[in-house]
Amino acid sequence: SDNTVDGIAGIAQTRIPALNAARRLSEPRAFLAGVDPADMATLRSLMRKDGTEVSPLLLTSTGVFISERLSKDIGLDKGGTLTVFADNKPSTFTVLEVVQDNALNSRSPLSGGSDQMPSGGIVTTREVANALADRGDQYSLIVISAKGGVRDTLKVIPGIESHLRDWLKTPGAPALRVAATKAQFVNVAELVGSLFVTFFLVFGLFSIAAGIMLIFLTFVMLAAERRSEMGMARAVGMKRSHLTQSFIAEGMAYNVGSALIGAVLGLVVAYILIAILGSLASGFGLNIAFHFNPQGFVIAYALGVVITFITVAFSSWRAANLNIVRAIRDLPEPQPLRGRTRTVRGLLVASAAVIWSALRIPLLLGPLQALGILAQTAGKGESPVPGAIALVVSALLAFAAWRTRRWAKPRRNVGGWAVLMLLTGIVLVIWGGWGIHQAFAYTGGTTLAVLAIAMLAVYFGASSRLAFTTASAALLWYWLLPLPFSLLFEAGKGWNDPLNGLAGLVGLDHKPVKGNIEMFFVSGLCITASATLFVIFNADRVLGLLRGGSGVFRGITPAVRTAIAYPLASKFRTGMTLAMFGLVMFSLVVMATLNHNFSQLFLGEDATGGFQVAVSGNPTNRIHDLRAALRSAGQSDGEITGMGTLVAMPARIRLAEQAETKTGSYRLSGVDAEFLRLAHFPLASRASGYATDTDVFAAMQSDPTLAVVDESRLAINQQTPFGASADAPQQFVIDRNPLTLKQQPWEPIPAVIRDPRTGAEANVKIIGFVEQAVTGVIQEWGAVMVGRELLDRQFESGATDYFFLTTRDRSKDGEKRVADAVESALLEKGVQATSIRQRIADSAAQAQAFQTLFQGFMGLGMIVGIAALGVIAFRTVAERRQQIGMLRAIGYSRRLVAVTFFLESSFIAVTGIGMGLLLGSALAYNLMTSPEFTNGAVIDYGVPWGRLILIVSIAYGASALMTLIPARSASRVPVAEALRYSG
Repeated sequence: SDNTVDGIAGIAQTRIPALNAARRLSEPRAFLAGVDPADMATLRSLMRKDGTEVSPLLLTSTGVFISERLSKDIGLDKGGTLTVFADNKPSTFTVLEVVQDNALNSRSPLSGGSDQMPSGGIVTTREVANALADRGDQYSLIVISAKGGVRDTLKVIPGIESHLRDWLKTPGAPALRVAATKAQFVNVAELVGSLFVTFFLVFGLFSIAAGIMLIFLTFVMLAAERRSEMGMARAVGMKRSHLTQSFIAEGMAYNVGSALIGAVLGLVVAYILIAILGSLASGFGLNIAFHFNPQGFVIAYALGVVITFITVAFSSWRAANLNIVRAIRDLPEPQPLRGRTRTVRGLLVASAAVIWSALRIPLLLGPLQALGILAQTAGKGESPVPGAIALVVSALLAFAAWRTRRWAKPRRNVGGWAVLMLLTGIVLVIWGGWGIHQAFAYTGGTTLAVLAIAMLAVYFGASSRLAFTTASAALLWYWLLPLPFSLLFEAGKGWNDPLNGLAGLVGLDHKPVKGNIEMFFVSGLCITASATLFVIFNADRVLGLLRGGSGVFRGITPAVRTAIAYPLASKFRTGMTLAMFGLVMFSLVVMATLNHNFSQLFLGEDATGGFQVAVSGNPTNRIHDLRAALRSAGQSDGEITGMGTLVAMPARIRLAEQAETKTGSYRLSGVDAEFLRLAHFPLASRASGYATDTDVFAAMQSDPTLAVVDESRLAINQQTPFGASADAPQQFVIDRNPLTLKQQPWEPIPAVIRDPRTGAEANVKIIGFVEQAVTGVIQEWGAVMVGRELLDRQFESGATDYFFLTTRDRSKDGEKRVADAVESALLEKGVQATSIRQRIADSAAQAQAFQTLFQGFMGLGMIVGIAALGVIAFRTVAERRQQIGMLRAIGYSRRLVAVTFFLESSFIAVTGIGMGLLLGSALAYNLMTSPEFTNGAVIDYGVPWGRLILIVSIAYGASALMTLIPARSASRVPVAEALRYSG
């Protein structure tokens, strides 16, 4: 409507070679935008570099605008002469202005194709653009500007879009569609932003978990140091609540200030990360800039304070929960998990007390919720009776919860909490497996249930070592399935859900559970916790081994034994530190291994396809015979030993068995016989009757209607494209499972291909699927690939020419030399030639940079683990001052004392690093050999030894440095003072 629209303009767009003849600099695929000056003036979308507006009315038949990116690429500025080539004929223009790049005058960096680098553009009149493209009076798109500012237009866009859709459905309306709206681009930007936030949040959860454990560990050590003082305070009348409040007050004093420091440091880290991301993304034409959001900063600070407060409150409650006599006399606490009565009746009473205590808070808050419901129903004019009944019932339950608080407290014990854990675990397993089919609930519930069973076994008198060793070993086996069976025999790769297998014996099996990125954190937490329990309850076995290996350590054997014995005497403290180290190392190892293997898959040798140089033609200056064009340009083709030709075009494709409504868009590529002879395209699966990949390509040489398709088209691999609009053509999808195609014979799949421009159709048969590793870099290979004769006969010889060369000199320098020679000789035709291996290396370098960025962010959690080790080391020197004196008195030298403390920290660090290394590698192996995770791709699992060695070296080196000072401090404690030390 006229009230919401302030401008409409038609634009003719194409790509064209642009040349600065004076400096012999070119852009083979500049973006040519032809506009109606009067209409474009209403949009006010052309701006100079300084932000001032440029009027399109200045455009003439010989004068053009160029974008900043093109100006930089070809070294041309205002007043310079620009040469373009169309239909192999040059045309010259004067550059009137240099304008800012935008979506109308520059190529989108996300528009696909092999050439992912964005290109600058040229703005001219529509008549000139259409004349150069030789396509009559046509528009490529029509753009509409809504009234309002940068943000206000979002409110009126839905109405304009709805009006357009209704009009396009009316009889006689032109065959157009709404391609995209600003709202959709904003949604895409928000989606991309949310993806980054999700990744950083999930990766950051490991650091947050480590930080929470460090806070908890700090209060455990404070409580241990002040145990006698707290016992005396309780003896003279202080209540547990008073102790809890004093600890909370102390913790909050640290919390408020440290959270502010942490938030500011987080802002600095965010600035660095965004600067690095912006530098990486600039290569794709994306502008990522730092933007400070005060509201987000305050929220982050508040969240940090709240999380820390909850941790401090729980730690304080635990610290204050002590026995007065044992605290004053510094006696050890009894086995915390062993019940006093060990009767089923006592366990049931304790369970009821625990469950009632857990329900107490929701019940006390119930009346508030009932009041909200009552107010809501009154506002809607509905009957207040249901709300009043809910208020009365909730008030009675809240009163009962308050009156019975004293009944539950003395009856609670560990057995009751174990029962609550068991019930919660069972509920989560049933809900996750048979309800929502989500892995986080299913696997998390299983972990809770197994640990609860171990706690109950100890409660009834079983050995804690036996119970928790069995439980932790079972959980490690459960989480690391299908290992070890997948290493022993092929069928073992499917053994990953023993619970469902048992349920299936009685006909109660469930559908496969699904997980997303959250499982990365859940699995890390559960696997690390299980491994920590296993190590803590069995590490003393190492001391037995040391008795037989004393000759290896010689003079430091006493230090080694002491270094292992002391950490195991404080199992909880040591376990928390091990878990911190193990959790962060686990995340780093998994990420490093997954990134390495995916890089090998998509950027390995298969990605070359058997060729060395890729040559891209230009649709406005087509080359049908590259050898002849090179000879015409005076360039020898003696270094070229083979040349395969590929002609590409957009197409509409469906399987013959499908209805017309299932037709989808995809790329159609026609290849000649030499391409098929030279190409090395491993096939993921082949149709019946074709024993080898060679048989498939030989058959395609003799029959151009036979086709191969890249494996990404199979239904299991499909994802919704970013920003796809409601009117966007659906993508061509083959409803087949790649795993089934590999395991079972299948007949050729008939398909129908239609040219969207002319309506011409052709029938083909799909006889093979190309592995995804082939299409990782050269995206034109990701297509329905048929014989070129079919395109020449049915589809007017396609749209764009590509040539893939094999060279005599196959070194990197030799390939680059051939590519440079081809591009230089055919500069005016807009040809681009690149070394395929160089493109793979460039893609690998960009991928590596992103991987390093994410791993660096995750590595921040290692700082927490190292800090924990330092805290323990410093506190240990103070706590064990008398013991140090005794060691010195019985003959330990200063050097031996220092070695003892250093090895003690090293034992924790090495064990935690080893845990993370082994468990992370095992999980990564499971993922990379899982067809569901790799979408059916077969990956040769590799270990990134260099990166893992670097991670381990940094982790251990930093932890060793952190413990040197306290170790030296311990060695210098005066013996006499230490023996008289009373704490």
